[in-house]
Amino acid sequence: MYYFKINKKRFESSKSKITGRELLSIANLTPVEDFELLYRVNEKGFTPIQLDEIVDLKTVGIEGFKAKPYKKLKIKVDNEQYEVEECFMTPIEIMEVASINADRFYLKEIRKGNVEVSYKDDVEHKISITKMSCFVSCKREEVKCIIVNAREKAWNNEKISYEDVVKLAYGSIPDNPNVIYTIVYKNGVPSKPEGSLAKGAVIYVKNKMIFNVVPSNKS
Repeated sequence: MYYFKINKKRFESSKSKITGRELLSIANLTPVEDFELLYRVNEKGFTPIQLDEIVDLKTVGIEGFKAKPYKKLKIKVDNEQYEVEECFMTPIEIMEVASINADRFYLKEIRKGNVEVSYKDDVEHKISITKMSCFVSCKREEVKCIIVNAREKAWNNEKISYEDVVKLAYGSIPDNPNVIYTIVYKNGVPSKPEGSLAKGAVIYVKNKMIFNVVPSNKS
C-alpha cells in the first residue's frame, strides 16, 4: 500500500501512480470538480495538480497535499444551512459553526441512502466535507452518576462545582483554612476530557465522569 495525506488526514492507495481525480475521490472530496488539489513544493508554497495529472506516490515527500473548495461549501446541520471553507472538519468544529454545545450534544452524519454515521465517541474525527454533507445533532445521555474517589455518587445536573465534588467526597467542606483539596478528573466532556478543577470553578459533567479528590495541609 502507498500512503498519502491531504490536509493532514491520512489515506492509502493500492497503486503508486495515481491521478489528482483519484486522490480526491479516495479522500471522499466529491464532486472532484469542486476542489482544487495542490502539492507542497517547498516550505513556502504549493503547486496545483490537475484532475487527470498523474502523481507518483513513491516520490519523497509526496505526503504534502492540500485540497480546498473553489468556493464556500454549504452544509446542513439540523436542516439549517451553513457555509464553510474547509475540506475536513471535526464534529466539534461543525457544531461550533452551528452554535451547538458539543458538551451536551453529538453529531450524526446522514449519508446517501439515509445511512447514519455516529460521531458520539469520536469528536476529533476528520470528516470529509462536501456540498452534500448533512448532519443532525443528538442529545447526549443524561447524567445519572459520577465517580468520586472510586465510588459512584448520584448526580443528575449538567454542571458541577469544586465545592460540590469536595462535599461528595467527604460529606462537607471543613472550616479549617489550612486544608486544601486537589481535584483532578478524566472521562470528561469533549471540550476538556481531563484536567483539574480549581476552587470556585464550575464545569460541565458527563455520565460516570471520574474525579479524584486529595486533601492536604497548607505549608
